[in-house]
Amino acid sequence: MTRIKKKHHTIAAVEAELLKRVRVQGRISRVELSRQLHIVPSTAGIYVDRLIRDGFLVESAKREPRSGRPPKLLELNPSGGRFVGVDFEARSLMATAVDFCERPLRQVHKAIRATDSATQILDKIEQAIAEVMDGGPGAVLGIGVGVPGTVDPHTGVALRYEFIPGWQNIPLGARLADRFGVPVFLENNIRCMALAELWFGSGRGLQDFVCVGIRSGIAAGVIVNGHLLRGSRNRAGEIGHWQWGDASLEHVASLSAMIATAQRAIQQGQKTSLASVNGDLTIEHIVSAVKAGDAFALSLVEEAARVHGWVVRELSALFDPQKIIFAGPLAELGEAFLAPVRASAGETDVEITASTLGRYNGALGAAALALHQWKPKR
Repeated sequence: MTRIKKKHHTIAAVEAELLKRVRVQGRISRVELSRQLHIVPSTAGIYVDRLIRDGFLVESAKREPRSGRPPKLLELNPSGGRFVGVDFEARSLMATAVDFCERPLRQVHKAIRATDSATQILDKIEQAIAEVMDGGPGAVLGIGVGVPGTVDPHTGVALRYEFIPGWQNIPLGARLADRFGVPVFLENNIRCMALAELWFGSGRGLQDFVCVGIRSGIAAGVIVNGHLLRGSRNRAGEIGHWQWGDASLEHVASLSAMIATAQRAIQQGQKTSLASVNGDLTIEHIVSAVKAGDAFALSLVEEAARVHGWVVRELSALFDPQKIIFAGPLAELGEAFLAPVRASAGETDVEITASTLGRYNGALGAAALALHQWKPKR
């Protein structure tokens, strides 16, 4: 029995690698695939035929006209199955489903209240997954979750996140696997943002870059030699506690810090359009105020940008990346945020840019994480 299990595991691993090669190439011949995998064509053909039979691959004639019999090329079948990605932090939860070709199918957003308990947030995660799973081509094959704070991706446990009360040692992977009956893969949410940039965004084609996520907290997803850097205890990129004067980065330049600063200023009589906001002040209000030309809101962004210019200098010295990509709501401001970041960073060879993937970038990265780690059942 053990020998059979090992054989099935080996077959699944080879087929998963084969699918990755097709995914990277887009369309590829059987001969080229066997050459890349270093296996004889007849053996590669056995794997390919099984993947076609199971609906993961399709084979079609090469499109450009040729004399004689046109060669056939393999490509992914978009109906081969779906993957779900979830990305959340202290105030917001995003979920998306993608098809087998990584094309987004459905998206769901849920607000997280400051009073929500860990149990209530877990319920919202399950609700969001159920909603994006409803309908679509093929079965759901896997779920990826971008989790704030520290995680253990090997055990599927969310270890700690200070901005959610009671969020400690949550067996999130096991809970979701039991609930939905598919493999579940966990990763830090900012590292999921970095994966999204690597596979779909401004980091595509790069070997070395850093994605800085600015939300309730601050963290960095680091790509080195084309691979995600996790560290020996899965803490790589936890820069939120770097010191800026007498406080941490998160206490002076996160979205939470910006909102708190704005609230204090409004209470002290600051003239700003933000003073007319009904209900809780959010970063969306600040972003909208900047776009409308509110001088105070712009000063908040510029002060945070000054801090992040220093972050750019430190990350550049530490990792020597090709590019530093800022992700999160401030990325929507474009040059209104990036220009003061560059001015504060000073002389540096690194390219500084903003993510173009929008608010669902972390969820997209989490879905792609599940897709890339999934293996066919054998």
